[in-house]
Amino acid sequence: IGVRLVGSEMCIRDSGIAECIKFENLNILSRIKIKKKKILELGCGVFPVSIGVANIDMPKYYLATDTSKKVLKAAKLNDNRPTYKFIDLEKEIKLKTKFDVIVLKGVIHHIKKPEIILKKIKIILKKNGCIVISEPNLSSIVANTLKWILIKFFKISMEDSPYGQYEIKKINKAIIRSGLRVSKKWYSGLLLIPLTGDYGRIKTLPDNKRLFIFLIFIEKVFYNIFKCLFLTKFLYFKVNLIVKK
Repeated sequence: IGVRLVGSEMCIRDSGIAECIKFENLNILSRIKIKKKKILELGCGVFPVSIGVANIDMPKYYLATDTSKKVLKAAKLNDNRPTYKFIDLEKEIKLKTKFDVIVLKGVIHHIKKPEIILKKIKIILKKNGCIVISEPNLSSIVANTLKWILIKFFKISMEDSPYGQYEIKKINKAIIRSGLRVSKKWYSGLLLIPLTGDYGRIKTLPDNKRLFIFLIFIEKVFYNIFKCLFLTKFLYFKVNLIVKK
């Protein structure tokens, strides 16, 4: 079926872009155990992190939330396994359940004062739980160059946050101020983000499943090489953090 649009939002099925989303999601979840856990994803967008997780590995309870009911409707079409709920992060988070894992994928830089949100989240995080944060990596020379080219020559901005994108120093300060600490940090996303055209919103290559499976293989090879050379910080588009109490 490939990729189709619901209103202005994208829905995926058996496509190359779907393979890339699954690959990224599994990378984000690769440093933690989710099976038999309770997971909360805040700001899930149309592509919740559950996409790519096998049924046998799904957590005991997965609650995915967003500030847009339209987005939640599209997300449910992409993966109907989580429970979906409308939650506005800027307001009170009314949840009685405590969670083992809380996921913030591309959410922090959409918030004016992230430390306030992290303090709210900390209350509903279990004692030995963790928060998974994935954000744009502003140390990436490749990403910064591509952003400059898009804005300079094509008048295209890939960022829709009114606050721009946050440097890792700002994110670290917000984490410390909220009484949390970074447990793990790694970088991801080199070929796939630009070659999918930000998940198909800007077409760059044909959305062919075999093509992107091959590109995922190349991505894995490059990652192992650049990790050994200590270059992932300066090349990869995303920075990922595991945060604990």
